[in-house]
Amino acid sequence: MNVERNKRIAAFRKVSGYLIWISMPMLILTGLMGAIALLIFACLPTGNTTLIDVVINMTVINDPMAWLWKAKLDLTSKITCIAIAGIGLYMCTYIIFYFHGLIECFYEGDIFNKVAVNHARKAYKMNLYFAYFFYGCQLMAICTTFYATSSSVGLGINSLVTSVLLFSIELGFLSLMLWALEIGTDLNEEAELTI
Repeated sequence: MNVERNKRIAAFRKVSGYLIWISMPMLILTGLMGAIALLIFACLPTGNTTLIDVVINMTVINDPMAWLWKAKLDLTSKITCIAIAGIGLYMCTYIIFYFHGLIECFYEGDIFNKVAVNHARKAYKMNLYFAYFFYGCQLMAICTTFYATSSSVGLGINSLVTSVLLFSIELGFLSLMLWALEIGTDLNEEAELTI
């Protein structure tokens, strides 16, 4: 039994080591490249594309990011886009940072402890806030497009509903993983007290 358990722990550490090598570059690239992209976007020349035009084109064009880089936005549109992208970038970096901390705990063998649970909770909560933020922005874009053009927004609503359903499945899975980690930590603490 002990030999089998040691094999599982060794395999767990090995996989965690691989994830550390993936999560650290991901953290650096997300934070650094995202900040550089926002700075470059801020330096693009301004024009006369209004915020309403930006929202409409972002919801109906097949490649909205390419259009956004080419469009000459007015100052209000540019500031709004930078603020929304900056908030999203901060949230993504925060999630990856705490995910990396959780993986480091796993790699060190501290699977069921308060530090690992704390990292998992923080990443979980920010993932939830990011979803609220993202889907809120998407819903506002759909409503703005409908109000400004009085056209059908069925495709946008279908996309939003599909995204929310898929996120609900992800949220259920992440909730189960977090609860399992919390229960394991409680059991580990009880075992230490009885010893």
